[in-house]
Amino acid sequence: MKKLYSILMLVCMTVIAVPGTAIAGGPHSMSGDHAHKGIHFYGQLYLGFDRSSSGAANSVDRLSDNGNKTRLGLKFKESLGAMTLIGQVEYRTDIGDGTSTNDTTTCSDAGSDCRTLDLHLGNLGLMTGLGYIGVGTYESPYKTMGQYDVTMDTAWAMNNHGGMSDSNFGMAGNMEGMFSYHAKMGPVTLAYMYGLSEKANSNMQSGDYSYGIKFNDFLVSGLEFGVSATHDNEVSAGNPGEGNKKIFGSYKVMPGLSVFFWDEDLESSSTGPSFTNGEGEILTFGAHYTMGNNLIQYAMSHGDANLTAEDYRTTSLSITSNLSKATNFQIGYARQGFDAAGGSVRTWGMGLTHKF
Repeated sequence: MKKLYSILMLVCMTVIAVPGTAIAGGPHSMSGDHAHKGIHFYGQLYLGFDRSSSGAANSVDRLSDNGNKTRLGLKFKESLGAMTLIGQVEYRTDIGDGTSTNDTTTCSDAGSDCRTLDLHLGNLGLMTGLGYIGVGTYESPYKTMGQYDVTMDTAWAMNNHGGMSDSNFGMAGNMEGMFSYHAKMGPVTLAYMYGLSEKANSNMQSGDYSYGIKFNDFLVSGLEFGVSATHDNEVSAGNPGEGNKKIFGSYKVMPGLSVFFWDEDLESSSTGPSFTNGEGEILTFGAHYTMGNNLIQYAMSHGDANLTAEDYRTTSLSITSNLSKATNFQIGYARQGFDAAGGSVRTWGMGLTHKF
């Protein structure tokens, strides 16, 4: 894993060093004429039913949005001559129970932090000729680059069953108080974030960082690959820090069929949801097949923990039906089976999403 990661990094640096590469707008640029100011309200509503069970325990039914897939947001842009000011704020909630907290939280308990809305994204930045520069709360490049799971934020999502890392340093959550830089140079997309905050209640601290490098249609049409990483600068006093690394890729084999993979080398605490101290490796292979208005996703993962007793295998299957341009219905199933203990975590469910 580490040798392959080093080789990919060398290829990335070689391509970036090619002179005469033009830099285009980053992923935060918005559609429309940059000469005019625009304010856009957007969001999506989601509600699902799921049934989950662990080992021999009784199954639990839920009608909720425990992953806070429901979003309400506002973004704008304003021309400042040679640059464009861009801003965004996005909140998430659960319309099933009216709070954005996890279903395991009892809001009537003393000290419980229960909110109707929870900030997911909030940032201000400038789109310049050299890319996007901004500050605020973002999703990390580690999360967004190589994130191929269409079941994300549902109860049967892969990060709920060991198919990918979890938490803010993994492929979930967000990063608060960050400096952010994004740029696109031909087939290469660059992203870098660095923590600026020293507040105790911020989920990122000064010195924490994340970066990603992605190639699209670089060597072969339909091929995407890249590397990304996150780093927790100081886990505790005197600790030099720990981080996660990921390589990823996808390839469009033929019209309607694509394959994908990611390989995560995890060290940060809590990012490996089934690993002690979060340490281990997750290797995932999957495919997307489009048939009419339906998208079928199948994926298999192997979790290789530092402790052999925690090794597992995950299987995930889902079908997403596009009922219209703005509405889709999804049904899915995921199973995480542990090699040593013989037990498993199983979830199936269905949900309806409407975007506006």
